[in-house]
Amino acid sequence: MSDPLPHALSRPRAAGAAWAMCAMILLALLYGARALPAWPAGIAAWTAGVLLWPRLDRRQKRFAMGLSALGGLALAGAVWQGLAPEWSRLLTQNTALLGMLGAVSFLQLVGLGVGADDLPRGAKARWLTLGGVHLFGAVINMSAIFIMAERISAGGRLSPRQAAVLARGFLAAALWSPFFAAMAVALTYAPGARVGEVVLAGLPLALGVLWLAGRMPVRRDPAAEAEAAFIGFPMRLGALWLPVVLSVAVIVGHAWLPGWSSLGIISAAALGLALLAALAANGLRDGAGRVLRHAEHRLPAMSGEMLLFLSAGVFATGLQALFGAQAGWMPFSHFGPLQAALLLAGMMLLSALGIHAVVSIVMVSAWLAPLSPDPLLLAMIFLQSWAIGLAANPMAGVHLSLQGRFGLSALALARGNLRYCMAAYGLCVLWLAVVGTWRGLW
Repeated sequence: MSDPLPHALSRPRAAGAAWAMCAMILLALLYGARALPAWPAGIAAWTAGVLLWPRLDRRQKRFAMGLSALGGLALAGAVWQGLAPEWSRLLTQNTALLGMLGAVSFLQLVGLGVGADDLPRGAKARWLTLGGVHLFGAVINMSAIFIMAERISAGGRLSPRQAAVLARGFLAAALWSPFFAAMAVALTYAPGARVGEVVLAGLPLALGVLWLAGRMPVRRDPAAEAEAAFIGFPMRLGALWLPVVLSVAVIVGHAWLPGWSSLGIISAAALGLALLAALAANGLRDGAGRVLRHAEHRLPAMSGEMLLFLSAGVFATGLQALFGAQAGWMPFSHFGPLQAALLLAGMMLLSALGIHAVVSIVMVSAWLAPLSPDPLLLAMIFLQSWAIGLAANPMAGVHLSLQGRFGLSALALARGNLRYCMAAYGLCVLWLAVVGTWRGLW
């Protein structure tokens, strides 16, 4: 999501944004621990957003302004109809979500333990790369893409198939990873969804999607790239300690801290492990220096995510005010697997047209609120629209980043995933039917 060619900020402005984001992370963590209300973190988030505004490119600014304007119009419409919007939501709507994203960013300090191993080739290399970017992307997010792409690119060039494997494997982590932005969005906009249930429901589907991602070629002609020519990432078994330890920390946190929110536990686990690892690996002085440099340089680089979710919060507040007090028109009165499959198809179509999953998630959440939909089923289609829909979205951050760094066409990358996305959608529909049957939602 971050701008691949960011605009520079003045030093005081960048420092102010970094401090504001640090305050947001800590205040959101305290909110997750039920020690503070959400609005102090919201004030810190909006302060950082204002300071980071000049860093956005023209496209990002237009998108944020358009989303906020739509939210403002919805709020005006609600007031005109005599409704009473919850104005505090403008500060609190996505506070916990942004705090989690900031906390998880510190996991970039841990890294992947990349060494000087020879790069593997062939089918095994493809599967190792797919699994590696999936596991590490589930924890350190977009950093895994950059680290692995730089390692496997030949002379600074990445093949379309390498790019597809990285993008598909990374996005599939949205189906289950508690450290992925998609999970924070799903838990925010599917009230009542529990992270443990969502993770368990997403893991089997992720395995099936990964199998499709590795089996389906980018082009119709499977001979376009010889199998033996695929250069992959040298995965090490010892590097898997990070996702394992983090998963255990989240499970233990839910057992020991039942009063904490899911996003609060995830934020604490990510931030705590990242700080401990940095200090243990580099010593107190150097480790603290690395943490401060990350806060100073990497947090402001999240300007795209910050403004996206702040403007999405305005949009969501407006839609919730407009639709919350009265049921709008909808073609069904019940939300089950069939309705979920139809909505997922619509969300994926919007994604293929370049509309980010966050926008469709906010719209569907507000639209379905009067039906009190099953939270697990709702969270599942949100995660599926992120994991599958963004693979076909030319404006997705992963495609734009690969375009900016390696000169690949974001549009061509998205088009190359269309057949894969259609097959993955079929798998999602089958899994929605399974989960819907288990939940008794037919």
